[in-house]
Formats: sequence, structure tokens, C-alpha cells
Amino acid sequence: MSKKVVSKIDDFHEKVAKGLKLSFQRMIKSKIEKDQSVVIMRDGKVITVKASELDKI
Repeated sequence: MSKKVVSKIDDFHEKVAKGLKLSFQRMIKSKIEKDQSVVIMRDGKVITVKASELDKI
């Protein structure tokens, strides 16, 4: 692949990662406001964590 194509792919990946991070932050903020929990996977186990606990991390 040419450098131009690789650069466009890298830019796309960067934008997707940035968007995912932003959407996660918004979800956590919304869950905190509603005093809800979030289901996540940690060490290969599915667990439920209060959103306020994730905000501290």
C-alpha cells in the first residue's frame, strides 16, 4: 500500500478510537446521572459495576 492509503487508514482508526472514547465517556456520565450500573468484562469474568466507580478510574 502507498503511504497515502496507509495515512488515510491511520486517520480513520484514530477518529474511530476518539469517537469510541467520547461515546464511552457520555455513557458513563448518563449512567451516573441515573444511578445505574454498567456490565463489563474484567479478567475474563462478566461483572456489574456502579458507573460512579468507573468514573473514579
